[in-house]
Amino acid sequence: MRSRALPVISAAALLAMTMACSSSSEAPLAPAAPTPSPSATPDGSTLKATAPAVQSPINDARLQDTSPPTLRAGASTLTFAPGAVPLQYRFQVFNSTGAMVDSALAPTSAWTVSKDLDFNSRHTWRVRAESGANVGPWSATASFYTAEGGFIRGSSLFDPLTNGKTVGQQVGGHFVIGQGWQADSLIDGIDYDIATCSSCRLEFDVTNFGKGGGIPVDLKWVTMADAGGFSGFLALRDNPWKMHLEQRSDFDGSGVQIIWRNGDAGTDNPGDHRTKLLTTDIKWSDPVVYHFTLDWNASGFNIAVNGDTIISDGFGGIPYAPPNHRISLGCYPRGETMAGAIWRNVKLTPR
Repeated sequence: MRSRALPVISAAALLAMTMACSSSSEAPLAPAAPTPSPSATPDGSTLKATAPAVQSPINDARLQDTSPPTLRAGASTLTFAPGAVPLQYRFQVFNSTGAMVDSALAPTSAWTVSKDLDFNSRHTWRVRAESGANVGPWSATASFYTAEGGFIRGSSLFDPLTNGKTVGQQVGGHFVIGQGWQADSLIDGIDYDIATCSSCRLEFDVTNFGKGGGIPVDLKWVTMADAGGFSGFLALRDNPWKMHLEQRSDFDGSGVQIIWRNGDAGTDNPGDHRTKLLTTDIKWSDPVVYHFTLDWNASGFNIAVNGDTIISDGFGGIPYAPPNHRISLGCYPRGETMAGAIWRNVKLTPR
């Protein structure tokens, strides 16, 4: 029995066909060159493929997160040999003046911008498919606005502090560009006056501090209270809505303490909800950035550092709801701010 040999077309041959189809079919045949170069089309492409369809972010959408965005587009398809060879994707991002601020060749049609973009600024982007030295047509140009550089809206708050300014009321200290706000003394702080939030999550990052052992006072990372009783040591001491989270200065310097009042002082409910940990497993260290998360509602509160809960307690259904809700970095009314520490990425989210 005789068999007929079927022609086998390799992926490389299919790709070559795809490139060749971008040239005019009316051109006379010429001797094959060792490495033929396809002709560019009017849009500059040399790869016969569809342009990626931009998906997100588009249409001047406002980003809510300050992290670099992920740009997404639909995959390109080779016109004459779909799926014959893998494609890569060239992304370009431009700022509001049209200057390119980031570019990369990615293995898929989704790519996360690798650089920090200016806050509250319009950006545009585009993407195309590539294979080796051959390039497909560019996508349509998409646009978006980066997140605002900070805001207070009702019970919502965001303040990156890395852009050299704050949306709160600054009391001393200074900004370290790209790092955050740094307290210079025990009486520095930043106040945020918000609409009362009885069910919220507060987050912030702090760095540039070590263990608390040997210091003369227990220094604070954050304080909350009614703003009407925030004018000095005694006023804050007696504030029925006082909350402060502090690093202990005794024992090995790793301990923490929380005092959180839900409407009154004393040991009843409402009253002081106090937890004192003389020591913890946290090895506080200057170069480390610590992410604090404080959650509260009428049931109680939970405090975590770098995702691990360190303290939690209950409110017994009596919510924490100061009439004039103030959040303050450090604790300047008592002269107990953690001097030298650097705060950034302050965020409050109703829950």
